[in-house]
Amino acid sequence: MGTKLYSNANGAIDYSTGQYRLEIQMDGNLVLSAFRFADRGYRNSITEGKQNVSLIFNQSTALMYIVDDTGIISSMTKEVPTPIEDYYHRATITDRGNLQQWVYNKRGGNQWTLVWRYIEEPCTVNTICGVFGFCSSPDNKEVNCKCLPGYSPLDPNNPSRGCYPNVTVDFCDANSTASDFAIEVIDNADFINDVFADLSRFRTTDVNECEKAVMDDCLCAAGVWYDSTCTKKRLPLLNARSSNPSTNNMVAFIKVPKRGGIQEQHKKDSPSRSCVELHRVTEELHQVDEGTQVEDMILVDWVLCCVKAGNLRSIVSHDLEVLGDFKRFETMTMIGLWCICSNPTLRPSMKKVIQMLEGTVEVGVPPEVDAPIS
Repeated sequence: MGTKLYSNANGAIDYSTGQYRLEIQMDGNLVLSAFRFADRGYRNSITEGKQNVSLIFNQSTALMYIVDDTGIISSMTKEVPTPIEDYYHRATITDRGNLQQWVYNKRGGNQWTLVWRYIEEPCTVNTICGVFGFCSSPDNKEVNCKCLPGYSPLDPNNPSRGCYPNVTVDFCDANSTASDFAIEVIDNADFINDVFADLSRFRTTDVNECEKAVMDDCLCAAGVWYDSTCTKKRLPLLNARSSNPSTNNMVAFIKVPKRGGIQEQHKKDSPSRSCVELHRVTEELHQVDEGTQVEDMILVDWVLCCVKAGNLRSIVSHDLEVLGDFKRFETMTMIGLWCICSNPTLRPSMKKVIQMLEGTVEVGVPPEVDAPIS
């Protein structure tokens, strides 16, 4: 228990540690998670409370099993080609976050063949298309990543890295009106965010009533209607997806700013560049030594502790490029910490975030992440 296995970053191109992890937790659960996003997991063996849980490969059957002190809890692999001794076997976590088992015929084989995968719907892997990305997979084999309406890719050559907003706007601004945005409807889609992203939910058999509720709530960025329930979502949108059959018969709504109806905020660098740099900050913060006690802390808490201790530089001591422009990195980090404060009344508006980026408003040291809500 406590054993971990990581994905690589990008297929056969980049073998550095990726964003997905298979872990046998101390509570006995086998969990697949997008650990760089403090994800609690998108696949769980539901073996909590079991003692000395482990994942094994049985050489006699060529199957993988979850076992504990009492024996086999469940069989992972269901079937492999025979005779078993004619094949090589390997198990990996792909850069798409799926645990898979492959075989290679020793006698004349020319490629590895997939015989089992833990996740049957690839778009149900969390953050597979990044922040504000949208995942679709009509055949449940290949993953297609694109940006949600109103967003553009951070890296056009790698759409799975996520997206940034084309326009920055505060829907709760006193001058904001319903004419400043449109509601885009996406059939058979969902935004699977953690509970923190759900503003509220209510029962209604009328899908139009759900759409209007999203439109009328300035704090609401998106919504989902399914099974006579409307769920309103706040930013950020991490797991937008269309997946068969998981999201069948769902209707998703997203607010999309209209460029012509909004007076955009401007700065020395463009808003899109700021978003790219904020994303880079996040990438840098995630390059943490997993062998230290830091892994037992929530990443945000740790970063905030470093800020308050005046030791933020140590987080990126390995990156000379960031150290060369450390002041910008420090500013971006503190703005990010302000934006994710658990007390929503302390979070800055988008207008204030832009002013912080411009340097016209002092950023200041962010409050504790668990600052009490007054």
